[in-house]
Amino acid sequence: MTNELRITSPADILSFIPHTLGFAPKESFVFITMRTNMLGATLRVDAPQDSNTAGFARAMADYLTLDGQANGAVLAVYTDQPATNGAPRPFHDHVEAIVETLDAAGIPLKDAWLVTSRHWKNLLCDDLRCCPIQSSEAITDGQLNAEMIYRGSSYKDTPGTSYPAFNGPADTIEKIDNALQVLQDSEEINGIDLWAEAIACSGRISPESAVQLLACFQYPALRDTLMCTVIEPDRTTADGSGYLLLGEGIRPDWTRVDGAQDAARELITAAPDTYRAPLLTMIGWLDYLKGQSSVAAEHFTAALEDMPGYRLAELMEELISHGKIAPVAADESTGYKKP
Repeated sequence: MTNELRITSPADILSFIPHTLGFAPKESFVFITMRTNMLGATLRVDAPQDSNTAGFARAMADYLTLDGQANGAVLAVYTDQPATNGAPRPFHDHVEAIVETLDAAGIPLKDAWLVTSRHWKNLLCDDLRCCPIQSSEAITDGQLNAEMIYRGSSYKDTPGTSYPAFNGPADTIEKIDNALQVLQDSEEINGIDLWAEAIACSGRISPESAVQLLACFQYPALRDTLMCTVIEPDRTTADGSGYLLLGEGIRPDWTRVDGAQDAARELITAAPDTYRAPLLTMIGWLDYLKGQSSVAAEHFTAALEDMPGYRLAELMEELISHGKIAPVAADESTGYKKP
């Protein structure tokens, strides 16, 4: 079996989208660049809520032209909203602006589809004789979806994240606070080494190490350093690390990033409420670096629910709310490749 997937129909492309995103999009515009007869980069954005069609179209063109090999694009609009004001389709004016803007940018829109919770159809053709409405089962029951599942791929119904409620020992908070005091008073706990071991073992963390690491992540200066070491393992401080936060000029070891997220998820299950925010924020930041802004946003929201006003989560949430894509994700040579 080769790594290549044979895509022969629009239903195949629509089957591919949730697998590459990791979740089934809703109320979204999903673009995929085309490189002649091959699929390129995938971009998902929330369905537009305002009437600035030209501005939205320009922003999409700016993102898509980051794929220097692209010579076209396709679009899937996921929505259950009806058409309004006599328009032939939902988001009609936005789609028309996209067609015009992408054509001017040299990456013309090759095809587009409207996908609802029940059916899908061609978005650029209104003649039902040649472009009939098709059941959503044509997507989920297709050969490509079966092939992706056979290869071990899966996706969630939503980009959201959920973690089980804490059910650890009653004295966990006391243990974490005691470890935090040790961190502040001595060098008995080496947080950098503990974190490196946790990343290497992909989340198999002893209860004692979990308590100490949870304490480390409550200490802002050390938290920032531990986050930096996911990308640059030899760092001993977070000084001058702003470019890491933004994802500029870096070439991550993505296997290490996946290991860090696994370790953080393990620590979250060991963390009582109000002690999870740093870990949720870090997972979200790493998803941002991967170009998975929807999943990142869910983690920042969860962090702020765990600890209202958590500043790092607020900063990251503000960053992605402006549609910022991490430069490392925008560059194919450095971007994340889903295993």
